[in-house]
Amino acid sequence: MKVSLEIVNFDKELQRVEREIKALANIEIEERIDYATKTLRTVTPVDTGKARRGWRNNTYRTFDGYIEGAIINPVEYIGRLNRGHSRQAPKYFIEQVLIKIGILTPN
Repeated sequence: MKVSLEIVNFDKELQRVEREIKALANIEIEERIDYATKTLRTVTPVDTGKARRGWRNNTYRTFDGYIEGAIINPVEYIGRLNRGHSRQAPKYFIEQVLIKIGILTPN
């Protein structure tokens, strides 16, 4: 038994599939970055609330159409908090959150 398929406008169909894949991937990337940012905001130790309010994310499209992003906290003492300065959160709570939700992978 021989099966034969003919796809009309094959190149056009491949382009459509690629656009759809990028769109779905970009939705997933944005959702993960948003979730990570919200989770970091939730687990950040609070004294004045400045460090907790400092979490932001930036997303942008790359030259190939996919989204890249960064999660930042410009508060000058966020590094000290992450190294265990506060008793409210364990050392390296940032890395622990990002590993747990799959943004980072442990070495």
